[in-house]
Amino acid sequence: MTTVNKSLFQSLRGGRASLPPMRILVTGARGKSSVTRLLTAALEACGAAPAGRITGVLPRELFKGRERLILRAGPGSVGEMKWWLGSLPYEAGSVVLENSAVAPDLQLLAWRWLKPSCTVLTNVRPDHEDAWGKGEEDAAGVLCSGIGGGPVFLPESAAGGMAAALLSARGCELRTCPDGKNFRETHLSLVRGVCEFLGLDEGKALGAASALAPDVADFQIFDEGEGRLACAFSANDPASAIDLFAETGWRSQETTALFNSRKDRTFRLASFKSFLCGLNWKRVAVSGSRPLFLPPGVEWVSIKRAEDLKTFVSFEGAVFGCGNVAGVPLEYLLQKRLRPEGGKRI
Repeated sequence: MTTVNKSLFQSLRGGRASLPPMRILVTGARGKSSVTRLLTAALEACGAAPAGRITGVLPRELFKGRERLILRAGPGSVGEMKWWLGSLPYEAGSVVLENSAVAPDLQLLAWRWLKPSCTVLTNVRPDHEDAWGKGEEDAAGVLCSGIGGGPVFLPESAAGGMAAALLSARGCELRTCPDGKNFRETHLSLVRGVCEFLGLDEGKALGAASALAPDVADFQIFDEGEGRLACAFSANDPASAIDLFAETGWRSQETTALFNSRKDRTFRLASFKSFLCGLNWKRVAVSGSRPLFLPPGVEWVSIKRAEDLKTFVSFEGAVFGCGNVAGVPLEYLLQKRLRPEGGKRI
């Protein structure tokens, strides 16, 4: 992965007068980065010369089969999307943009700036409760407010609730895609739907997307000494965590749940309370930024480095990590990326 200084990157490339004719916006509660990567790989295989942008803790540009890390001089901003669109390579024939907005009043900016040919809504799940409110309906209201119209691809599981009514009221054309048995299969189903809509070769598109290696924070299981770590730290909501834990085939009574806390996501621990306290875990621990209050029966553990996490997993046996990927989990995963040690994609 190549690191590019943001200001230098912009000055070297300059801008372009207009956006490419094929434009895809990716939004949703989770899975946006994964779908953006898959779509970019699919379009690349079909000769559409895509430029893709991933947000999150590792903001990256995807172009010509390479990933470039965009360094931030300060905190993330939705304005980065506008900057990036204004500095696209002249050779780009298509663009896939992940919506980075969290605040409700900023959701629609990406759609306005991109004017997408179509939008992908990966899912609707409760998250960012401090900004979105509680429950799926509040999440649907916020996410759908960021889609101004046109074709919208979404999984069947998201099409039967509030989202469908809200999107229809906004004049959107709903195009549902079958759910898969796991997140990756559902994401590939969305890729298939989009590529069919765009008139691309589905065989080439799905072949390239299916062959794409896991992203750094995708769900994988790693062996650490006598233990195993199921890395679901990027599962930001309890429903996703439940689904990913089911994929492990492990018994909760024989598994330690490890929630990585983040100081700028203070409400997330409360939203995970039922997951952490209701599944009869062998042990429940919280690491990362220390919260003021812990749920009953939950322990605080100090994990300051990737090596500490390895030691913790080796001692515990089976560990299911969730909550937030920023911090030590990301450090651990980046080490694995540089020095692969047999991670298993689920």
